[in-house]
Amino acid sequence: MSSGEVTSSSSTARVPAGSGIMRSGRAIRGNRAGRIATPLLLFCCLVAALCGVVSADEGEYVPVWSLGANGPVSSVAITHDGATIVASAGSTVYLLDQQGNVLWQNPVGSRVNGVGISPEGSRIGVAADKLYLYNRDGDLLWAVKTGFIYRSVDLSSNGAYVAAGCDNGAVYIFDKNKKQLWDYDMGTDSYDLAISENGRRIAIGCDNQGVYLLNSRQGESWSYGTGRLVRGIDLTPDGRFVAAGSVDRCLYLSTGEGEHLWKYPVEEAVSSAALTNEADRVFAAAGKTIHVLDRTGARVQEIGLAGRAESVAVTPDGSFLVVGGGEGDRSIRLFTDDPDLVETWNPPEALIDETEQPDEAAVDVIVSPAPENTGKDTGEVSAAAQEVPMTSRVFGWVENILSLLFKPQDDFLA
Repeated sequence: MSSGEVTSSSSTARVPAGSGIMRSGRAIRGNRAGRIATPLLLFCCLVAALCGVVSADEGEYVPVWSLGANGPVSSVAITHDGATIVASAGSTVYLLDQQGNVLWQNPVGSRVNGVGISPEGSRIGVAADKLYLYNRDGDLLWAVKTGFIYRSVDLSSNGAYVAAGCDNGAVYIFDKNKKQLWDYDMGTDSYDLAISENGRRIAIGCDNQGVYLLNSRQGESWSYGTGRLVRGIDLTPDGRFVAAGSVDRCLYLSTGEGEHLWKYPVEEAVSSAALTNEADRVFAAAGKTIHVLDRTGARVQEIGLAGRAESVAVTPDGSFLVVGGGEGDRSIRLFTDDPDLVETWNPPEALIDETEQPDEAAVDVIVSPAPENTGKDTGEVSAAAQEVPMTSRVFGWVENILSLLFKPQDDFLA
């Protein structure tokens, strides 16, 4: 599939909570995007950006806590209310609460490729050598083996539908009782997928450079091609927006009907993507950075890690952001866009086993623009929020304007 091409067709033993992880926490102070039609409007957007019309505090994420893991955190997921987080490192699955306490951890038989949690947190899915389904207490409800490796998993409300992608090109949907309801042959490996809250829409990123949207009752609805394989996919709960991150170093945003809105170039391959309701905020994990964009494709913030940014997930309202760090970082981090909320918390410190503490001092938070955030925290977690130089702001906006001018082929719409 060439770039821009679009096709259309109408019980395990539970380990005591906390082992294998080291926590570092502290209290911290701290519509639809339309395509720009004329050069004049583009110029107005650029002038507005340079004049500081956008509030510096809007959409700014600050760190809440960090947990060191025993390996790269390959996948993370969070409930809609932000109360529960699931993450994987190596062959172990962790369930955490909002304060960073480890509720339980379970090892599985092989490396975990993906995790998912139902919106309300009652069911947890794990993609590995088998597809595993747990309840919130950590009890294994069932496991399915196909002879192929599961790469990704996501769940609809109450775990009514469990969607999973395999390295044989198949996408499966099971009900909460393990019954296979549906399968679809993608014809290529699927790397990531996301399912809507009602289970009717499934977005998939594939090895053949494609982004696909499936209707669970009819099959493929639409697809388009990127420059390289697609590792990151997310879907708003209502299925109205799709974010895709590709190894071609671009983040893409489309509507659930297949209309392309923009693509945003970054410096590294995108390993994970996430977005909030109405695509008000769109996230990409690329290299050592989490890129935060608004619905127009304008940069809001960049969050730098000590090592590779492996995975990212966000609550639909955007209030909580969870990040999984890969090599050089190996951590699970929680961020919030409401600094006042953190002051009401006093996260307990927990040292488990001898897991090395992540390098907190290397965490940088850059907001664009940020005239008021020039100080640096001196605690265990350092968040350097600083003003972006004028030249960088100009370059960033010009880059985004060029991205907004990206025009897919005429047959992009489904």
